[in-house]
Amino acid sequence: MSKVIVKNVTTGQELLWRSIKIRKSLDEICHTLELEIPPSERLKVGRHNRLEVICKNKLDIDFDGERRVTTVLVDEVTPTADVTKHSIMVMGRSPARDIIDSTWSDTCHNNMTLREITCYIGNRFNIICDTFPTNQPDPTDLVYAFSWENESPWTKLIGESDNQGYIFTSNEAGNLYLWKVDSGNRVEPFHITEGVNVKSIKSTENGSEQFREYVVTGGGYKALVIDNTCPGNRILTIDLTDPFIVETAVHRRAETEMKRRRENKTTVTVPGWGLTDEQIKSIGRTNKKEIYWFPNILIPVKVPSLGLNRKLLISEVEYTATTDAMNCDITLKNREAYL
Repeated sequence: MSKVIVKNVTTGQELLWRSIKIRKSLDEICHTLELEIPPSERLKVGRHNRLEVICKNKLDIDFDGERRVTTVLVDEVTPTADVTKHSIMVMGRSPARDIIDSTWSDTCHNNMTLREITCYIGNRFNIICDTFPTNQPDPTDLVYAFSWENESPWTKLIGESDNQGYIFTSNEAGNLYLWKVDSGNRVEPFHITEGVNVKSIKSTENGSEQFREYVVTGGGYKALVIDNTCPGNRILTIDLTDPFIVETAVHRRAETEMKRRRENKTTVTVPGWGLTDEQIKSIGRTNKKEIYWFPNILIPVKVPSLGLNRKLLISEVEYTATTDAMNCDITLKNREAYL
């Protein structure tokens, strides 16, 4: 059984809390935290403080029973009150928020790789950037031109990552990862099975971000992809700034945009934040293994009520906790949407 604790790393204090909500997504760089604390904790937290949310489980033997779930910097601290109670709401995002929010001008010279560029930008904000798995030679390609002027470079980083087939997100320590889409070769027994670990299910078809035509230009090339499932004349145009990008990368970007925007999603609510105690025991040593739900794992899904019986990719998780319950909302999509 897991227990959740919240630490203010800046002050070295542990916070009492009433409710927690953490969201991680493949489509966003930052994790987000919404934390409700009692008024007695007000002086223990302030804006820009560094907070860690940690799950304690004695079965997590290779992490001394404590595993970090997320690290954020506090954006807002808001006292609230209604007829039933007074609370303090604390909102935070991963340290990469500083890259997203900042605007400046710079140029990366000497044909740096994608990982070298992310490291160069991250160093300005004391954020470590790496590819996953870590401790391996740089697998990313050269980027022949990368500059920005009076803006944040994060949208260009996302675009270049996508061009090379990488997902760019924060990790639990508050640093940044470039990683490939999971292939499903995992040893942990994650699964979604209706009637076993599913509390509720919903399936969503969203057309608000879908377009008929996807036009991507870059490096003197132009790619046009048509989505025949979207009627009308809605059009999305993306201009890639890399003058040396190859034609296949331009076409791939158009295909990827189309697939992601037309993809239906299934959201499943499960009890707890990860594997059950029995499942954790079954995997033995927990080093280099995941025991909590997280984006970018390909898992078997059996939901007969929705006609699902195949492997799907976790694109987003939202952990919630109160003093008497822990749940996780898991958003599932086809893996091809991120290839």
